[in-house]
Amino acid sequence: MRVPPADVDSKAALETLKALSTRGDASEISLHFRNRRSVSQNVRLPPLALKLSIEILKQIALGNAVSIAPLRKELTTYEAAEILNVSRPFVIGLLEKGKIPFRRVGTHRRIPLSALLECKRKTDAVRDARGYRAARDGRRGIARRLICHPTSHNILHLIA
Repeated sequence: MRVPPADVDSKAALETLKALSTRGDASEISLHFRNRRSVSQNVRLPPLALKLSIEILKQIALGNAVSIAPLRKELTTYEAAEILNVSRPFVIGLLEKGKIPFRRVGTHRRIPLSALLECKRKTDAVRDARGYRAARDGRRGIARRLICHPTSHNILHLIA
């Protein structure tokens, strides 16, 4: 379940982004921590963590819910349906047709997050292209079809 951020969180994220943008080349940032006994410590934020933090702050500032999951994570059919914004039976149909790879754990299906996100990326690209053509040609309504093929590519994706 994804919960959108509260207004106070969105405003704080926007303020943090503004502060980061005034630093110019913000390729290196240190975090300053102080515990209850006033003991301080500075910790350098790795460049990848900074890049991800900035993307997370952007999404929160826009009011979008953000989920972070390791690419090796496996999802249930329910979770996959939520990500694709389709019904669970539709996801099961895609799995059974071989459009998305999965494995069984007893009677349950487990879907690699990386494969599901690759499917979503391909589907979104096709849908965007069809939407552009339909708008250009003055047609309404685009047939919804998921273009998914098994892949082993690792991708980094923030679900917004």
